[in-house]
Amino acid sequence: MSMTFSQWLSHSADTDFESLVRTRRDLLQPESPTIPSLAAAASSRIGVSRGIEALSATELDVFIDLAKAARTTTDINVGENRHIDDALAEVVLPRLRDLGLAWPSSETTWRIQSEAITLLPTSAAESARALPWQAGSAELDSSTETIPTSLIHNSERAAVAEVISSLRGLVDELASSPISRLTSGGISKRDVTRIGKTIDLGLEQTITLLLAAKSLNLIGVLDDPLDPQWTASDDAADVLEGDRAQLWAALVSSWLREPLDVTQLAAGASANERLTVLASPKKSLFKGFSQSQPTMPLLRFTILEILHDIGQGSSRSAQWIHAQVLARRPLIPAHDFAMTEAILHTAGAFGLATTPLQNSEHFGPSRFGVLLAAGLASAMRAQAAQDPSIAPVNFSLESLEVPGDVVDEVRGGLVDEVDTVLIQSDLTAVATGPIEPRVHHILRKFAVVEARGQGTVYRIDADTIEASMQTGINAEDALAQLAEISAEALPSTLNFLVENTASKLRRVQVAGARAVLVVDDPVDLDVILSDQAMLPAGLERLAPTVAIGQLGPERTMHLLESAEHHAMLHSPSGPVRKRRVITQAEPEVHLRKRARVDDAHLDDYIRILRSPGARAAPATSTDEPLGHMDRLREAAEAGQQVTITLADSHGKERVIDMFPATVNGGRVRGKVKTTGAEASLSIARIVSVDVAGAQSDGAEEQS
Repeated sequence: MSMTFSQWLSHSADTDFESLVRTRRDLLQPESPTIPSLAAAASSRIGVSRGIEALSATELDVFIDLAKAARTTTDINVGENRHIDDALAEVVLPRLRDLGLAWPSSETTWRIQSEAITLLPTSAAESARALPWQAGSAELDSSTETIPTSLIHNSERAAVAEVISSLRGLVDELASSPISRLTSGGISKRDVTRIGKTIDLGLEQTITLLLAAKSLNLIGVLDDPLDPQWTASDDAADVLEGDRAQLWAALVSSWLREPLDVTQLAAGASANERLTVLASPKKSLFKGFSQSQPTMPLLRFTILEILHDIGQGSSRSAQWIHAQVLARRPLIPAHDFAMTEAILHTAGAFGLATTPLQNSEHFGPSRFGVLLAAGLASAMRAQAAQDPSIAPVNFSLESLEVPGDVVDEVRGGLVDEVDTVLIQSDLTAVATGPIEPRVHHILRKFAVVEARGQGTVYRIDADTIEASMQTGINAEDALAQLAEISAEALPSTLNFLVENTASKLRRVQVAGARAVLVVDDPVDLDVILSDQAMLPAGLERLAPTVAIGQLGPERTMHLLESAEHHAMLHSPSGPVRKRRVITQAEPEVHLRKRARVDDAHLDDYIRILRSPGARAAPATSTDEPLGHMDRLREAAEAGQQVTITLADSHGKERVIDMFPATVNGGRVRGKVKTTGAEASLSIARIVSVDVAGAQSDGAEEQS
């Protein structure tokens, strides 16, 4: 006789049952230690979905074959099905059983959870297409290349110094040149490209740093109703001048948790959908299987795990690493190779990965990367023990944080910042190590970054000097500031360039704005012009009701007030107010998690579940949707009649006798006994389910 899932749970061997319970800790609820509630939770849509997410590519392929077979028969004879590999199934079936996705219904047949049929690609059309994780590996570069330890140490230290310098330069650029916020809340890719050229970074790396700077509250939106702009926050300078190792750790933690993918932001989610940087997309950017875990953080964590397994001193091709991602997490929506490649490049830019000198397409872990991956894996294990609800994937967004030992290693590898640069006759300024923020601020007024690393090379040219002088800096000030940070006397070529640029620009000078007085009655202007107290304003009448002064609007207002002339500042946007930078654009969301059985009480919980009292199914109606679904599925598999009490939208109840056929997608479909017609009922509206003969079945099971 074939067994339903709850029957198998009641009669399974102790080792099989305990293996299931310890694997699916997310299903255990302290308030209901019974077999029916466990079976209902495992067979629900979310329960099946989370179980599927924990499968590798090989396991998933076998499970999809089982799901296809389950479309035509409830009990699957694996040995007689020509579409299922016997040897592979023998290895995979115990894993499916531990996840609660499949169970032996008799000595020769297996059953699977019916929700899996609608969750997986089982239709004829879907079966005709190759699945993303089944891409051929015939041309895959599986070679291994070694990376010397000295190169790893140099590259990781240079990467840390460079990424901190790049982040400082990015925030500096937004502080000096705020960027208008679009109606969508973001900034255009043209502006991102311009910033990238200024700090010598590509589009994707610039987007990565912008997203991190936003999440770290280093940049925000200027509170201006006429032109809200993205600019540096008020305390950004203090944060950027703090401990560099802590800044790097915050940057990496922010990147690990970032939900958006830079390749989609750079190229657009589709041909018809344009995405702007720093704006929150209105819908999910990933198509396909919906994950219970955030896609991009899980993908980055998986890639760090793979790099860790490659081992320090060795490297593999990006294609090989991508194939490993698909093998480990086949249902993750980020199947595009460009996503994996972008994450590897960013990991290299953060000092977590490195490449051989002769092959930039191979990647291996740095010392920092190995330590980080091991620390994150340890944090995930600790989180799983504390919060079993993250099973069976065992991934937690809250645990994605750089451990303290990694921060200490990074701090030990950083060299002191330099406070002087060598300005050479070819107009390049060379910093022989990481540069102090103060020196960088001075240099960026007159130069652009030409190369970064453990040191930085700046280039001074006529355009950069002219741009700085246009902001009001004269030749004497420019030379004085550069001489202050120069390790040697300024070269004559720099003196000539600054003086020559200044002589060209001073032919036309633009003074500050002067105040304009506008009155309703010419007599009022006569009184103001004749007042001796207003002489410092230097007012000159241009028209009967208009005069122009030599002072600015605020100073002119002070003179008018002191002379007791009533006046107001002209402002098209209303009263003048102090502008501020808003960094917290989105409200925080606090999720309340349902309690799960912790390690201390797990053995007692298993003992209660295995007791005779927990095995007996309720003889009458159930009181929650999960229980309804479980009983409806078992009735459908056994071909039993059920009596369903249903509530309509007004709360009125009616009773329907039905022979259920399928329970999928939150609805039960079957044949109504009285009319013989097909019906589809929402499980959310079901009040109770009574199975014909349930009393006798329960009594037999107890005996």
